[in-house]
This record gives sequence, C-alpha cells and structure tokens, in this order.
Amino acid sequence: MSERTDYLMLLQEREIRDARDDFYSFCCLREPEFYVDRPHLERLCNTLQLFYEKKLLKDDNTSYLKLMLRLPSQHGKTRTLVNFTMWVFGKNMEERIITASHTDSQATDIARYTRDGIAETKNIATQIVYSDIFPETKIKYGSASVQKWALKGQHFSYLGVGVGGAVTGKGATIRIIDDLIKDTETALSDTALSKIWMWLISTFSDRSAAKGGNVMEIYCATLWCEDDPQAKLERTEPGEWYILSMPAYDADTDKMLCDDMLNKESYLKLKHRMSADSRTKMIFQAKYHCVAISDSETKVFPVSSLKRYKNFPPSEKDENGELIKNWWTVAFVDTADEGKDYFSMPIARVYENSVYVFDAIFDQENLTIQEGQVQSKVKEDRINDMCIETNSFGAYFTRRIRELIPEIEIFGQYSKANKMARILANTGLVKLYFYFPENPNPTLERFMTQVYRLMKTSTKENDAPDALTGLAAYLEKYHGLFKE
Repeated sequence: MSERTDYLMLLQEREIRDARDDFYSFCCLREPEFYVDRPHLERLCNTLQLFYEKKLLKDDNTSYLKLMLRLPSQHGKTRTLVNFTMWVFGKNMEERIITASHTDSQATDIARYTRDGIAETKNIATQIVYSDIFPETKIKYGSASVQKWALKGQHFSYLGVGVGGAVTGKGATIRIIDDLIKDTETALSDTALSKIWMWLISTFSDRSAAKGGNVMEIYCATLWCEDDPQAKLERTEPGEWYILSMPAYDADTDKMLCDDMLNKESYLKLKHRMSADSRTKMIFQAKYHCVAISDSETKVFPVSSLKRYKNFPPSEKDENGELIKNWWTVAFVDTADEGKDYFSMPIARVYENSVYVFDAIFDQENLTIQEGQVQSKVKEDRINDMCIETNSFGAYFTRRIRELIPEIEIFGQYSKANKMARILANTGLVKLYFYFPENPNPTLERFMTQVYRLMKTSTKENDAPDALTGLAAYLEKYHGLFKE
C-alpha cells in the first residue's frame, strides 16, 4: 500500500471521526457540494448542535428546549433538518423523533429521505456512507415503511405526519415542525390557521416520550403573519424559544445570505415583481426577510385598531345632585340568510358621538328562538331603539318583533349593496367612534372574534362585522351621529 493511499485512509478516518462529533462536518462529508463554503449553513448546523447538546442557554443559565429557525425559502432548511435527524440517531439510537409538515406528502418525503440516508449503500469502495460514520445505527428489518419506522433494537424511532394526521400512541423525545403552512393562500386564511393551530396544540404537541415530558422542539418555517402558529407560540411562551433568524439580504452590510442560492440581482428582480401592491410587498418581507405580514395589511379590523373601555363613562348630575341618564341603548339585527350564517345583534350604549358595545346575540338558532332571545335582551339591556336589516328573512322578522315588542321603536332597513362593500364603507366609523369592553361576556367575545378575523378578501364568516358596521351606518344616517 502506497504512502498516498495510507494518507488518504488516515484523512478519511479523521473526517469520519469529525463527522461523528460535529454536525456541520457530518453534513460537509455527506454532501460537500451543498454545504462547503456556505457560512449560513454552518451557522444553522452549529446552532442545531448546540441546541441538541443543551448548550444554548437562557439568561437564568438553563438550557433552551425550544428552537425556532427562520430562513428564506430554498436555503437548505429542510435538507439540514433531514441530516440533523440522521446525525442525532447516530449519536443516540433511543431518540424518538416526530416530524410534522403541511401535508402527508411532504412529511412522507422527509421521512423517506431520512430513512434512505441511514440505509444508503456504497456505489464505489471509496465512497463514505452513513454506516461508515455510525456503523451501529441501522434500520430495523421489517420496519422499512416510509412514514413510520424503527432503528435496529428499537420499537419506534421516527414518524412523519402531515397537518391533521394521527399521532396516536407515539411519543417523541424530539419534535420537529417543518413548514405547517403550505402557501400564501393558507397563511392568509384565518380558518385554515385556526385548524392548524388546534391540531398543533391538541394532537401533535401532547405526544411526549421524554423524561419529565421535556421534549425538545424545533420549529422551522416562514413566519407568515401575526396569527401564524409560530407567532402564537412565541407570544404564549415568551422567553422559552431560542430564535435564529437569517434574512436573505442584510441592508447594513449590503450582503446576501448566500449568493449562489439567491444573488442580489435575482433578489432585486423578485422584490420589484412583488412590489405591485402592499399585500405582495408584505409577502416578500415574510418569505425573504422573516418579517410577519401585519394584520393591518390583511385584516379589516386588526385587534390593535379597535378602542377598549373598562367602564362606561360616568353619568352626569343635575343641580340637585341627581344622576342624569346621558345615554340610550341601541341594537342592530342582521338575520341569518343561510344555514351557516349567524344571527348577529350587537347591543350598545350611545353617549353623544361615542358608541360603547357591551352585549350581543350571536348564534345559529332559528328565527322562532331568536324572537324570544330578542325580547329577553330588550328587557335585560333596556334597549330603546332597534334597527333590523330587512334583506331576505329580515322583513318577516321585523314585522314579528314589532308585534312582540310594540313599546320600542323598530326601524327596518333594506340594503342593496354588496355585503363586503357595506362593511368596508363603514369600517372607519367603527374604528373612530366605537368602544369595546376589555372583558366581554362569552357571547360578545365570540362575536368580536369573527370581527377580528375578517380578512380584506373574505366572502364568508362576515356576519358579525356586517352587523357592527350596519349599526354604525344606521346611527350616522338616521340619528345624525359622527358629524364632527
């Protein structure tokens, strides 16, 4: 055997030892053409290793058990997580890893890449494969299914699952979340985000096989919007997540994150193309700068845009010290037109030009039941004035309520305008003159949740905001409010 051959063998042995101990070296050895000379991938790999070894420390010197990774698309996130899973199994075959993605198809691909990487065989004698680095780590015979498999000597090692999929009976020591949101359309759908969030917290997140339930969690995804599950976790678990954020372009240094993945010329072309309107500008920021799309860009009534109150304004007193009633109570009714629509009735006190919403009816009961509910609310909340939208079933309901409650003034209002157009036309009045309780009752809270969730592009689930803006329009047109 020549000296050169001996040297090459020694070099190879050293590379293998380094790959066992250092995750970035592992990636470079297996895929040098992808990892070598890419500093952002080295930083990503080093962060993942420090996290796994519990060397990422909080201010109180305890280890982070939750890691968020935010990188632009097509910059090696998923590929690195696949390699990380393989490296972790080489370090400890008793780990239990569950990976979640936006669809079963994507989760299956990730599971297959991981399994096939561990089971890789040599094409030529000098090729270094996984078994050269971690010879003890092997796929269990008869456990070679794509989504769920085990390592030799283990009952269960890995599961890949899409959003909505079952995780029954499987516990994890490490949970990896890789892009739960498939695309922009999903990111801008409040209904879709709500379903993803419910699955994440109720199905995926309660599967633990770690000692004391201390599962390590990695969330790698585009930060889309303020209602993104990633953003919700950051808000609900402050200080618990170590966040690594690497935008595609750094304006301070005028450098791209990785020129051979996305150079500045291509970046600027993308930026120009996506500057057509405010929405696509924000999508560009989310995908390439790790900045969430603002609610103000996507929602009609962002939470921050509505005013709050703790108590009603104080009543005035006359010259004798007696309280003067300086308010009156009004309600607006929007009956349900179809099976999934909501009967919506916001109730408010009016103090001069200010409207304090304090109660509501908001459900899907039939109109016969609603007749009784409206009668009860009129007495309970001392409603003086009511407007009922007379579109569809509203005309019949108006006649019935006039018969049942003749003691208050009931106005019927027919509207020809498109529902979303009506809402947008009166949004400004609600933001300027309406106030909402800091601690609403359960019904009003459900009502307000639909108001907050209304997207600018919505065509459904808009009954509450329609009734609210209908109330604003009624007070302006027939009571002369909001003229100042």
